[in-house]
Amino acid sequence: MRDTRDNKTKNLIYVVVPAVFLAVLIAFNLIMNYLLIPYSFTRMKIHRIETETYDDLILGSSHAGTDIDAARLAELTGRTSFNAAQGEQFPVDSYYMLQDACIDQKPDRVIYEFDPTYWLTAQEIDSSYAGMFYEMRMSSVKIRYFFDKMWGADFRTWTAPWYFYRSQFKNISVNIYTKSQENYKIYGTATFDSETLTVHEDGFIAVKPGKWNDDITVREWTERMIQKDDEEFFIKIAEFCRSEGIELVVVTTPIPKETYEAGQANFEAAYAHMDGLAAQYGFEYICFNRGELKNERFMSSERFADWDGHMYGEAATEFTAVLAGKL
Repeated sequence: MRDTRDNKTKNLIYVVVPAVFLAVLIAFNLIMNYLLIPYSFTRMKIHRIETETYDDLILGSSHAGTDIDAARLAELTGRTSFNAAQGEQFPVDSYYMLQDACIDQKPDRVIYEFDPTYWLTAQEIDSSYAGMFYEMRMSSVKIRYFFDKMWGADFRTWTAPWYFYRSQFKNISVNIYTKSQENYKIYGTATFDSETLTVHEDGFIAVKPGKWNDDITVREWTERMIQKDDEEFFIKIAEFCRSEGIELVVVTTPIPKETYEAGQANFEAAYAHMDGLAAQYGFEYICFNRGELKNERFMSSERFADWDGHMYGEAATEFTAVLAGKL
């Protein structure tokens, strides 16, 4: 009888000790995430698409984030719009953000910004890698997102996101203060008003005058260089939109004339590739760097903060009026 009780006690210990250790580990990670990870507008953007419904949902990279003024678009089209685009949003992220947004109610139209650069480079596993996944609500969509993106990455990106911010210990007091403010609690944007940009409630990132320090970079566009996962998840976006009756419009925003000319052959190859996908999957592709849509004024380097193609806020508002006329 005593041996039986001893065995039961041992078995209980084998269960309780690991469970307690796991609970402590989870609690530690949650605390460290709160203390070290700064407030990002990713949190606001994910919250908006999960809690509100828009006629037009804008997805894509930072070019869309800074170059498409959602308020101006809504004003001219008479449709509600939200700009969920941001830097480091690769096609896999756009796909799952769209899936997440459609859990409760789907948009009528998706405006997806195609920046060829994102199809030629693998995403670096750093502090921004898990940002969109980390902020997303728990759902079957997030579980699929985990296996499609996070499972094969550095395990610290999902077990301990704070690890990538471990140099931020000196900013803990600032993080605590910011996260205790009402603006943070209501997913506001006041925190992001800086010397370089302003983030609007509709997701538009308005860049203020001032040049960023960068160089013109030319990337070779060939079938061999295309990141197959990026194309795969873009096709998933196209197929999902078609199956759900969501209109899909793909847009390539203007870039500085000097940048276009430095890599013209590669840009044209990329645009032709998207033409082929548009024909195959039945969506509209609008490219503002070629043909009748090519506008020397919009491609003037004076309208951009850098050579990559991030427009100043006023230029983006003016460009959005042209885009609205094409939609």
